[in-house]
Amino acid sequence: MLSISRLCLSGVWLGVSLMLAAQTRPPMLSLTPADSFHAPRFWGAVGVSAVAYGAAMVVLHNDWQNDNPSGKFQFVNDLPHWNQMDKMSHALVSYHQSRWIYGGARWAGVKPSSSAWLGFAGSQLIMTTLEVFDGFSPQGGFSWSDVGANLLGSGMFVSQQLGWGEQRILLKWSTQPQRYPTERLYPFSPPGSENWGTLEGRAQAIYGTGLLTTLLKDYNALTVWVSANPRSFMPEDRATWLPRWLNIAVGMGAQHLYTAQGYEWKGNLNCSGPYCDHYRLSPQQYPRTRQFYLSFDVDLMRLPIRSRFLRTLAYVVNIVKIPAPTLEWTDRGSVRFHPIHF
Repeated sequence: MLSISRLCLSGVWLGVSLMLAAQTRPPMLSLTPADSFHAPRFWGAVGVSAVAYGAAMVVLHNDWQNDNPSGKFQFVNDLPHWNQMDKMSHALVSYHQSRWIYGGARWAGVKPSSSAWLGFAGSQLIMTTLEVFDGFSPQGGFSWSDVGANLLGSGMFVSQQLGWGEQRILLKWSTQPQRYPTERLYPFSPPGSENWGTLEGRAQAIYGTGLLTTLLKDYNALTVWVSANPRSFMPEDRATWLPRWLNIAVGMGAQHLYTAQGYEWKGNLNCSGPYCDHYRLSPQQYPRTRQFYLSFDVDLMRLPIRSRFLRTLAYVVNIVKIPAPTLEWTDRGSVRFHPIHF
């Protein structure tokens, strides 16, 4: 009888516990993170991500196959290209992909350490797949330096999350819309060619015209920032004078990048022979320039925001460098102060 009573009591207690757990578990679509593993959220997010990833890969593969039906896989050493701004972009995107995947995993109640590794692995899966596709492009190739930049960005996220439990050093993005010259530019070879172009057209050809490609791939407009939070490195009782949200940011940008290297390009990449149009810029008029910046920034996640919706929005857009007074210097020896710079 005693054993039966204990069994009944255990059953009642288990039922009550399950009811309480069901009541305290946040709804499926709530922004409130789950305190423990939330299976519907996790598998729902995995399913949506898998469908989105698969669809994107199919679209990319079809586009590549249409444009390059006989392309063979090749490697390329593009580390010297674009003044390394493409590597900075790779690190930036990988870092924030890891951060966003981590946030989604924590929303589903996955443990912090497991979420950090999921963020790292998910970002590397996406970026490596894109790099493989690039390996089949006749104008591109699989780049180990791109892979290194991807690992650097994701590694920067996961190491801080596992070591400090927070992001004290962020990678951030800003862009300055460019107005490119529209004056006619004639080829230097073959002599007498009338097939003129413009630098505006050249920029559109290499950087694209869509909003996303313009924001992330126009290396003349892009600045990538390393934004650090000084107070997070200080003892709490000694840094009360310093705002929690204030960051110091160091940025890198470039100007007059119209080719991967040098100042010459071919008007039509598929053209061969002596009658192909070749263009050349004057290094004195359009010198390839590295720009470096020192500025203030705001870590949006350290602002005292109570609204769950606004905190989620801040988490997503914390990739953006906040406009602030900025000191700029270049490898050409110029120094300039901007009262407000983005």
